[in-house]
Amino acid sequence: MAGEGGRGTRPQQLHGGPGSGFDEVEHLVDDDDPDTALCGIDQTDVPWNQGFLVCQACLAVSEGRMS
Repeated sequence: MAGEGGRGTRPQQLHGGPGSGFDEVEHLVDDDDPDTALCGIDQTDVPWNQGFLVCQACLAVSEGRMS
């Protein structure tokens, strides 16, 4: 059972760490520059609408919470 002396099943790690990528998010782009995400990440030749969660930095920029 988990919690007993550190034994048990580890919870599934959803983000970060070995074997997973922080880049598995959907970035938002502007029509004027579709190759650059609002957070600054290069999106050249990256397919869109892959079903990932939306990048929180892109979302903040799109909502005017960051510039």
